[in-house]
Amino acid sequence: MSVRVRFAPSPTGWLHLGGARTAYFNWLFARQHGGAFVLRIEDTDVERSSDASEQGVLDDLAWLGLEADEGPAQGGPHGPYRQSERLALYRGKAESLRAQGAAYPCFCGDSALEERRRLALAAGRPPHYDGRCRLMAPAERAARLAAGEPHSLRFAVDPRDWVLEDLVRGAVRFPAGVVGDFVVLRSNGLPTYNFAAAVDDAAMEITHVIRAEEHLANTPRQLMVLDALGERAPRYAHVPLILNRDRTKMSKREGGPADPDAPAVAVGEYRRAGYVAEALLSTLALLGFHPGDEREILTRAELLECFTLERVGRSGSVFDPDRLRWVNAHLLHHASGRELARWGADLLPRAAGGLPRAELERWLEGVRGNLATLADLPGELAPLLAEAPAVEPEAARALESAGAGELCGALASELESLAEWSREGFISALRSLGQRSGRGGRELYQPVRAALTGRTHGPELPLVADLLGRERCVARLRRAASDPRNQGGAG
Repeated sequence: MSVRVRFAPSPTGWLHLGGARTAYFNWLFARQHGGAFVLRIEDTDVERSSDASEQGVLDDLAWLGLEADEGPAQGGPHGPYRQSERLALYRGKAESLRAQGAAYPCFCGDSALEERRRLALAAGRPPHYDGRCRLMAPAERAARLAAGEPHSLRFAVDPRDWVLEDLVRGAVRFPAGVVGDFVVLRSNGLPTYNFAAAVDDAAMEITHVIRAEEHLANTPRQLMVLDALGERAPRYAHVPLILNRDRTKMSKREGGPADPDAPAVAVGEYRRAGYVAEALLSTLALLGFHPGDEREILTRAELLECFTLERVGRSGSVFDPDRLRWVNAHLLHHASGRELARWGADLLPRAAGGLPRAELERWLEGVRGNLATLADLPGELAPLLAEAPAVEPEAARALESAGAGELCGALASELESLAEWSREGFISALRSLGQRSGRGGRELYQPVRAALTGRTHGPELPLVADLLGRERCVARLRRAASDPRNQGGAG
């Protein structure tokens, strides 16, 4: 059987960073083995599930580039791919379990079950179901069913050990008694998570289940259901958790992408903050997976070559938002103008939309060295796009220094007389002026940069001049030269 993996989010909120990493590991495994990556929406929690949450998860997966081969949008031979549309299947399988004696009706209400659980914990006993409905006389059971009394369907657990050969954690033993009789079908006819997941994994022919280690405790129940139904269990791989700085499990708490103490845990937060999908994927993949060398950033193509479950560790890894920001900046600094235009399309200032594509890409390459996230694009492009750039305080001080206005006026004249406009010509004119005026270093460059961009930092001056062009360079220099505030005396 060819490899088939699944990512099965519940649409009860946003896509968590841990869920994104799980989806990525599944996607990588499927693509490496020429298999199928299946998206299954587990939406049987009717009260908490919503269409908006499902769409949000789908949008985040699309942004990450983790396209599914089968799913609600794509369809496929094992659909439908929403559990809420598969209820007849679950009821049929539950009835099959009941008919063979592997499940039985349970008439215990929630309040009674909770009270028994409390008493068991107080007595130091495992809070398992006490089995009273399992031991009910057949005649009483038949009478209560005939009367239409509400009931759930509970799995009859055999007192035996279960051993899981986990692809990450090795042999994991679940001794007899660790799991009590558990509900497979609620009294409202909806399946429980473990029952529906097991039924769907079998029906969708899933060969490998790659998921977070927090699901390890669910595995014996799913193995029991699959065994009772006569289905072959998939291979399981439980990957380590993503941790906070204090090594606690990353929770769904409020935070922001740049907050080291409470970083955002929703993929959408990073998408809206101007992070690149490849930066987030690389960072998440290296939380738990080691490539076998010292590479700190791995592209999707590189991960497709080196990813193996054997190199996934068993210990949790701390998510560091500062590291993500570094990875993101590295990718932006080495991106092409075409990539930046595509990645930052939703964050570009309106004025940039009117530029010819080639010119926009050239400008983006000009400012990429100052980007930490794509959200920096409007600010970095502003000095190039504005008719008269806003002057920052430090730049204003540079322009008000002695001889700055005269310097700007002289450079404007030099640039006007250049036979051909080029970066080299700009550099030559500026250096020649510096020699004649006896200015160099910051005294020479900062007033010119301040006049051209309104700032004292940014791309190299020759690149700024090239991007602005002769006409705008001359106009900005003359504007600075004529400003009364910049007449600070001769240099």
